Amino acid sequence: MTWEVKTFSQCSADDVFEFAKLRTDIFFVEQHCDEEELDYWDRDSRTLHLWCKDGERMVGYARVLFKDEADPLDLGVTASIGRLVVDEEYRGRGIAGALMRRCLDAIGNEDVVLHAQEYVTALYEQHGFEIFGESFDEASIRHRRMIRRGAR
Repeated sequence: MTWEVKTFSQCSADDVFEFAKLRTDIFFVEQHCDEEELDYWDRDSRTLHLWCKDGERMVGYARVLFKDEADPLDLGVTASIGRLVVDEEYRGRGIAGALMRRCLDAIGNEDVVLHAQEYVTALYEQHGFEIFGESFDEASIRHRRMIRRGAR
């Protein structure tokens, strides 16, 4: 397995194709999400794209955002982790946890939020995240907001 962390400007056309395909395969084909998959945050100069490859095949992906202004519902936190996916054939091998560790390393000691699909909140709790707020619908899937406080 190989691991990469890049900004959009560092990504090759193949990198972008591979992460867009993986995210689409999971969110649209498997989970039937009804919201846009690629958005302007993918191209933001501060966004980090992290992935794992098995040979030439991208099998896990996540992105880290650093916003100027936070959504008030996210407790004013400007760093977030999202779009975490693992290819169905590679689940159960620790890839999601390894992606989370790499995301947290990239964020450092800042507070960070994420919107977790309800059925995977335990994964994020293993990395120090706590649920806050009410359950909500995002892309036709029930989610929970979670926060991990940085070192103080």
